[in-house]
Amino acid sequence: MMTSRERVRLALAHQEADRVPLDMGGTLWTGIHMDEYCELAKTFSPGSLPPKIYEQFQMLARIDEPMQRWLQGDVAIVESPVMTWGLKNEGWMPWDTFRGNTVLMPGSYAPVDGGDGFLYLRDEHGTNLALMNKGGLYYERCCPVNMRDDFEPMSVKAFGDSIAIYTDEELAFVEKEAKRLFNETELSVFGACNKGQLSTYGLYANCTITDWLVLLLTEPEYTFDILAMHAEKAVENFRLYLQAAGRYCDAVAVSGMDYGIQNSELFQPNIFRDQYMPNMKKINAFIHQHSSCKTFYHSCGSIYHILPYMIQGGVDIINPVQTSAACMEPERLKKEFGDQLVFWGGGADTQDVLPNGTPEEVYNHVKQRMEVFAPGGGFVFSPVHNLQYGVAPANVEAMLRSLRENGSYPIA
Repeated sequence: MMTSRERVRLALAHQEADRVPLDMGGTLWTGIHMDEYCELAKTFSPGSLPPKIYEQFQMLARIDEPMQRWLQGDVAIVESPVMTWGLKNEGWMPWDTFRGNTVLMPGSYAPVDGGDGFLYLRDEHGTNLALMNKGGLYYERCCPVNMRDDFEPMSVKAFGDSIAIYTDEELAFVEKEAKRLFNETELSVFGACNKGQLSTYGLYANCTITDWLVLLLTEPEYTFDILAMHAEKAVENFRLYLQAAGRYCDAVAVSGMDYGIQNSELFQPNIFRDQYMPNMKKINAFIHQHSSCKTFYHSCGSIYHILPYMIQGGVDIINPVQTSAACMEPERLKKEFGDQLVFWGGGADTQDVLPNGTPEEVYNHVKQRMEVFAPGGGFVFSPVHNLQYGVAPANVEAMLRSLRENGSYPIA
């Protein structure tokens, strides 16, 4: 029987292993929401309560050993000491969610009641960073969405100066954690690298999404220079990250931003080709030249028309493979791109089937997905994005049971 690491490596090499590898909790986009985790633990792994919430934007629970045994996952994430909102993952303390579950939050987690129906997370200067509706499931960024009359784009230099570079303390933490996972487990090690990721829309260039999309059309030289600066800083961060952890990781996250929406890409494919692909190529080439890691790109939505440019840009893996979006049919993706891209996701539709189907429907749905994506390798099974609150534990069990009963190679 293969180890998890061997299984994932064969999938990344577009080869068939003993069975389809599974990722549940091994990346920031294949995790389990804290309240969903609690519901699963109550049913299948009571020893996993209360969970530690290591990523406080998407409210992801850390997968502990009992839960990992039940899931039988093959991938483990290299956490950074700080994942979101500047909260250092230490000094864990109980916190009650709005769904009545007790979880553990970092000791520095101190939400403030704004008196307006929202909880706020603030930095050391008292600036609001994030807000969550009382009764909600997630925090959202405290930033404007629509265009602003007083909008002034950042200079390219100021934008570059605003991008944080890994500190020695952070690198020591990452190296220790990656080495521990490599030596003490048989899991495939995934590098989160949360300071090396390429932004879709210049989020930190003083832009709203709307501002950025307009600038792509009206100021293409400026937006290209911003993306080029981001790529330059990303390479600098990946140089440090790979020196610390690259020898232990099978894949690293390069982009966690979205390039698509439900019905189309965010912008015309030629904009992606001219603006994003050249800078993407710089980062991916550096990673390939300085490690054996595969490059992992997350993007929700319909990205069919830019996938050829992603391939030209050196992308190895796409996630979450949102098969419910336009032009993202599994059969089409596998036929056209299956020999060039690894599909890390797409195993179960999280918009409809997983939350709304019966266990039998989920079981058959997963079986069908494996029949499409799995032959020839190049497939790591995961639902389409994180497992959200509200999915019945019986449906999660049916998903995993279908994978175990129908995911052994050869697959028809």
